[in-house]
Amino acid sequence: MPIPPGKRLGPYEITASLGAGGMGEVYRARDSRLHREVAIKILPSVFTRDRERLQRFEREARSAASLNHPNILAIYDVGAENDSPYIVSELLHGGTLRDKLVAGLLPRRLATEYGVEIARGLSAAHAKGIVHRDLKPENVFITEDGLVKILDFGLAKLTQPEEPESREPASSNDTVTLATRTGAFLGTVGYMSPEQVRNGRIDHRSDIFSFGAILFEMFSGKRAFHGSTSADTISAILRDEPEMLPESQAGMPVAIQRIIRHCLEKEPERRYQSVDDLAFDLEELSGLQIEAPSEARVAGKQYSTWLALLVAGAALVLGILLWRPGSTSAPSYQRLTFQRGIVWSARFGPDGHTVFYSASWNGEPMGIFTTRLEGLESRPQGLENAHLLAVSSAGEMAVLVRRSYLSHHVSVGTLAELPILGGTPREIMDGVQQADWAPNGTDLAIVRQEGSRNQLEFPTGKVLYQADGWISDPRVSPQGDKIAFLEHPVAGDSRGWVSVVSLDGKRTILSSEWPGEEGLAWGPDGKEVWFTANQSGGANSLYAATLSGKLRLIATAPISVMLCDVSRDGNVLLSSGNEASEFVGLSPDSAKEHDLSWLDWGAIRDLSSDGRTLIFSHFGEKSGKNYSVYLRKTDSPAAVRLGEGSGWALSPDEKWVISILVNPPQINLLPTGAGEVKKLPAGSIEEFGLGASWLPNGKKILFIGREHAHGPRTYMQEINAGTPHPVTPDGVTGTLVSPDGKYLVAADEHNQKAMYPIGGGAPQPISGLSDGDRILRWSGDGQSLFVLENTELAAKVYQLEISSGRRTFWKSLSPADPAGIREFKTVLLTPDGKYYVYGLTRSLASLYLMHTQQ
Repeated sequence: MPIPPGKRLGPYEITASLGAGGMGEVYRARDSRLHREVAIKILPSVFTRDRERLQRFEREARSAASLNHPNILAIYDVGAENDSPYIVSELLHGGTLRDKLVAGLLPRRLATEYGVEIARGLSAAHAKGIVHRDLKPENVFITEDGLVKILDFGLAKLTQPEEPESREPASSNDTVTLATRTGAFLGTVGYMSPEQVRNGRIDHRSDIFSFGAILFEMFSGKRAFHGSTSADTISAILRDEPEMLPESQAGMPVAIQRIIRHCLEKEPERRYQSVDDLAFDLEELSGLQIEAPSEARVAGKQYSTWLALLVAGAALVLGILLWRPGSTSAPSYQRLTFQRGIVWSARFGPDGHTVFYSASWNGEPMGIFTTRLEGLESRPQGLENAHLLAVSSAGEMAVLVRRSYLSHHVSVGTLAELPILGGTPREIMDGVQQADWAPNGTDLAIVRQEGSRNQLEFPTGKVLYQADGWISDPRVSPQGDKIAFLEHPVAGDSRGWVSVVSLDGKRTILSSEWPGEEGLAWGPDGKEVWFTANQSGGANSLYAATLSGKLRLIATAPISVMLCDVSRDGNVLLSSGNEASEFVGLSPDSAKEHDLSWLDWGAIRDLSSDGRTLIFSHFGEKSGKNYSVYLRKTDSPAAVRLGEGSGWALSPDEKWVISILVNPPQINLLPTGAGEVKKLPAGSIEEFGLGASWLPNGKKILFIGREHAHGPRTYMQEINAGTPHPVTPDGVTGTLVSPDGKYLVAADEHNQKAMYPIGGGAPQPISGLSDGDRILRWSGDGQSLFVLENTELAAKVYQLEISSGRRTFWKSLSPADPAGIREFKTVLLTPDGKYYVYGLTRSLASLYLMHTQQ
C-alpha cells in the first residue's frame, strides 16, 4: 500500500512518492534529526515472511552502507516499519544511464568519462568485498551535474536466498527469478555474466562482465547480448561474441573494442582481474586521470602519481602529496612560519601578497601576525589573545577579543574590527564564534549561539540557518549571494558535511558525512567550495565540491592539512603539522606523573575510583565512523580496544563501559572482559549527545539525547528493561550525578549550571561558580565539586564547597613543554582527589603557501 505524505518512518517524514519497481517503492522524505532531504526505498513484503532473510538483509545492508565513495549512492540508514525493511539514502536529482541511452548515442568523450566513474565506484566496493550482481544502465544514475552514481549496491545479493536452488524456465522478460522463493532476484538478462546464468560462484569479476556489456552499449548504442526471448539472450551470453561495433563508430580506437572484449570474456580468469586495471586502460585511452583513489585495491596494479615537494628546508614536513588530477604541472610549496606552536587561522590580504594569521608560538598566548609571500619573517600586530576571523577587501580585519576557547579551531568572544595597518579594535558584538566579510567589504556573516542552537546570520542580525549541532568556517561567496560552511551535527565533534545557504535561507548539502572536517574556502572562480576533511579519522585531504555536489580530490598528504584561505589567482594557504592528544597521569603505582598517551587522537572519559583503570575514546587514524573505545590499566604499557563507539563511563563494578554510536544512533554497553555487547533500546531518541554516566547502583544510566520536536536534554534508562525517559527540561543537559544518586549537575542553554533533583523538583543553584568554570566531578562525600578554572596553557583545579561556595586550591597542572598546547580537554580525578589523569591537545603546525597552476 502506498505511504501518504506526512507519515513517519522513525525519524523520517514522507513528503512525496518517487516511483515503484521490482525492488520496492521509493519515497522522498525529510530526516528530522539532520534536517536534510533523503530517499527511502521500502523493499517488497516478501521479506516479512522470512525472519532469517530479514536479519541477513539488515546485516548486509549495513555492510553496503559502509561504502563511502562519490560514485556510489550513499546509504544513511536501514530500518523496518511494520516488518517491511527500508533503506535510507541520499536524494539524487537527474536521470539514469538508461534515460541517456534511450535519447541517443553518447558522445565518445562522455561515454569514456561515465565508464571511468563507474569503474571508480566498483573499485571502492570490490575493495570492501561487496559485489553488485545487478549492474545495468538502470542502476547507474547521472546527476544534473554529470556525476555518476551506482545505485542498489548489494541489493541483488541481499535479496537472494542463502543457497541457490533450481530455476523455472525463464520467461521473455528481462529478470531471472528462483522458483522456490518468489521474488528472489538474481540479475537482469542481457547484463548477467555466464557464471550468473549458470548459477555458479560469483565474485567481483562478474561485475566486470556486466560493466563490459554497459560499455558496449554506451559506445555502440545497442545491447551486447539481446534475443527475442530471455532464453535466447542467455544462450548468447554463454556462447556468442558481441557483434562488431557499427560502422558509425569506425573512427573509434581499436583499444575500445579490446577493452570491451577483455571485459566480456566467457571465463572469469580471462577477464580483467581488477577494475583498477580496467579503469587505467580507459584513462589511458581518454587522457583522463583518477580524481579520487579508492580506499583499497582488490588485486592488480595500483596507479598513483606521487609528487615530491621540492620546497626548501622544512617544507618537507608536508611529505609526499598526490596532486589534483588533470594538472599540467605540480604545485610548489613555500613555508611561511618557522616557530613552534599552533596556527589558528590565516587569510590573504587585499593585495594577495600579504598574509595575516593567528598563532600561539612557544607557549605564549594567541596573537595576530603578518608576513609577506616574498619574505621569511613575521611581524606581530600587537594584539594579544586576539583571534583573526577574516580580512575584508577594504583592508579591515574582523577579530575576536576577550575570547575563550571552545573546541577545535573555534573560540567565542567579542567581535571587533580594525584596519590591517593597525589601530584599536572597534567592538561590535559579544558572543560571536566565527565571521567572514562579504565582497563589498562592509557586511559580515557571523556564527553565534542562540539558545540551544548555533545560527548563521548574514548580514548581522538576519538569521539564514540554525543548526542543532554547530557551524564552522562560514565563507561568503565571491558573488555575495551564498554562504558556504561546515556543518557538524554533534557539539564538539568535527564530523559533518559541507553545506551552502542562499540569501533566502535555502540550504543545500554538498557532501556526504565526513568523520572529520576543518577548513573551508571558495575556489578561485567561485564555482566550487574547497575544504579539508578525512574519510577514516586520519589525515585531512584537500577536496573541492561543486554547487551540485560533484566531488573531486585536490591534494592529499600523509600528515594532516587544514585549509585556511584561497586567493583569486589560485594560491592556497594551508596549515600543516602534527596534532595529537596527550594523556598524563599520576597513578597508585607511580610517584610522579607519567605518559599514558595512546595512538594519535582521542579523549579521556573515565577513571576508576582507585585510579587504576582509564577509559578513553580514539578518534584518529582508522578509528572508524563511530570511533573506538579503549581501556588501559594505568600501570600497563598498552591499551585494549573494547569496541566501537565513543566510550563514556565505567560501571561501578568495572564490568561495563557505556558506548555511544552516532551512525546509526545507538547506546551499547561494552564488556571490559569476556561477554557480549548489550544494545540498549533507543525508544524515540533520534540523536545522542556527548555524555553518559552510571547511577551509583549500576542498574541505570544517564545520557544526553534528543527526541523529535524537543531540544537536547538528559535521559535515564534502566540497563535491563525499559526505554529512556527525560529527567531534565528541554535544553538542560548534564550527566554528572552525585554519589548518593539524588542530584545531577546540568547546564541550561545559557550554560547556567545547577543541581537538578533526579526524582523531580526545582534546581538548586551552585554558589561560587564562575562563568568559565568546568565542573569535573563530585567529591567522594558529595559535599564539594572539583572545578577546572582554565582550559588553556595551564589548568588550575579547585575544590568548591557546595554549602558555602568557598573555593580551595587543589592543584595546578602544566606540562613541562608548553609549546603547541591547544587546550586541556579534561581532568579525571579519583573521588578522594589523590590520583588523576589529564588530557591535552598539542598542535605543532606551520603555515604553507601552495602555488597552483590555474
